[in-house]
Amino acid sequence: MTLKNKENQLSALWQDIFDEDKEVTNLFFENVYGICENPIIENNGDILSSAFLIPCAIGKYKGFYVYCALTHKEHRSKGLMAKVLSYADEIRQKSGFDFLLLVPAEKSLFDYYGKFGYVPFGYNFQAQNPQNYAEVRAKYSSVRKFSETEVKFPDCVIDFWAEATKHYGGEIIETNGNICLLGEKLLDTKNGIKTNGIAMIKTGIKELENTDCYIGITLE
Repeated sequence: MTLKNKENQLSALWQDIFDEDKEVTNLFFENVYGICENPIIENNGDILSSAFLIPCAIGKYKGFYVYCALTHKEHRSKGLMAKVLSYADEIRQKSGFDFLLLVPAEKSLFDYYGKFGYVPFGYNFQAQNPQNYAEVRAKYSSVRKFSETEVKFPDCVIDFWAEATKHYGGEIIETNGNICLLGEKLLDTKNGIKTNGIAMIKTGIKELENTDCYIGITLE
């Protein structure tokens, strides 16, 4: 399988499963794919399941953000994603990294990822209207205390999320110069901001597992 064929298949799957625009997937492959690890399950040259492992850091710890985990609609419930997650963990260990981080797309997936050693972790926000960092912290400080620790991504990843957000008509918040864009479009139209549950992490380091970590903000 050539690299171009692989990218074309992954892009088509991504657009189909997540209803994503081709322009956004093109941005990803042009700017971010080159720094990713990309475990895939294929059959006769057809990609059936995959995920992108984006390098990131939490404090002194290095890891991968498991992004856009997907399985072809006609090949679900066959254990393919379990294999992708297993490959992801093998890549993590070979890289000498400390964790795998992901944000489940829906509540039911928390139980699913829990079967593979992922546990609830961190903090994630979503905003409907532009608000500064201090206002967001003040609103949710009583819900759960969180530290200044943030997930750090390479600049090309931040640039990609920023361009994708602008493409869909969103706005961007900066926190100490860091643009934060994660979130699952769960808007609270009455209050403007809504917590988006919790991310999940897989790591053998208890100190990291128990970290109150700021995952991100998305504006719609």
